[in-house]
Amino acid sequence: MTSTAMTLLGDLRTRGRLLIAALAVFLGACAIANTPQQDLAYARWAKCSAPYVSLERVDLDGRITFRFSTDGGRQAVLQCLAEAGRTGPPLPEPEGVRPPSGP
Repeated sequence: MTSTAMTLLGDLRTRGRLLIAALAVFLGACAIANTPQQDLAYARWAKCSAPYVSLERVDLDGRITFRFSTDGGRQAVLQCLAEAGRTGPPLPEPEGVRPPSGP
């Protein structure tokens, strides 16, 4: 193989690596954005916080999962989210989970 061909092959490999790196960065940035359902769920959550209750996660479909320490806090959040859901698009039922118990 001539030195010109080797140089050309090296340039193609470098360009290929740069293209793969750029594609990875682009796809990573796409994965960071919320879905419209997640944005709606976060907006509803911001209105419905209660003592001893914390947000665990919001799934891609907008399902809210939260941790609660008292049944009263759980009920307050569920009621608030139900009321918020009456005025906009529906989201999956929220899920309340208790924190893991210690040994």
